[in-house]
Amino acid sequence: MRTATFLLSLALTLGLATAGAVFERACPTDIEAKQYFSVDAYLGKWYEMQRYESYFEENFDCVQVRYELNDDQSVSVSNSAFNLFNGSTINALGRAVLSFPDEEIIQGKLNVSFFGAPNDRSNYWVLDTDYQTYSVVWSCEELEENLSEESFWVLSRTPIMTADRDVLFRIHNIMRRYIDRSQLRFTRQLDERCPVF
Repeated sequence: MRTATFLLSLALTLGLATAGAVFERACPTDIEAKQYFSVDAYLGKWYEMQRYESYFEENFDCVQVRYELNDDQSVSVSNSAFNLFNGSTINALGRAVLSFPDEEIIQGKLNVSFFGAPNDRSNYWVLDTDYQTYSVVWSCEELEENLSEESFWVLSRTPIMTADRDVLFRIHNIMRRYIDRSQLRFTRQLDERCPVF
């Protein structure tokens, strides 16, 4: 476990790991984040349902993330995952703040960093959420001219995705506009080996 945590920390700190899917294009500029975003309503535990595969999450399932409010109004982030093949776990601890807290309409854009790295990039965009059921999150990092790295997650408040047709339509609509479905990976949450983090 320590080895996995160390490698994840090293990769994030040095920026050597692929954090998502690499595309031969610049980061899209037409992505719309959630308007009137509420940090307080977003707090709590989420389960990952789908994602773009990443180097540091490769072969990991049972992914859970917990957001809790800190005394300074920042948010503590705890990402946990379990490898069903070898039984290893990772737990990445981080901090999040609103990217643009002084805007009249708060958007679901946050700066998230791990292991004490600088917290100065708007790199976690909540595209849509109802706070009670689901969240759709996207991120993009320019690698070089006409090359970018995108991350994408669908989160659920429970280990089973809702069957609510309105919610599924909203998620599908975002995917249709912004996401390359061929890059998606489903996260296993119902395996009996999944630990409770």
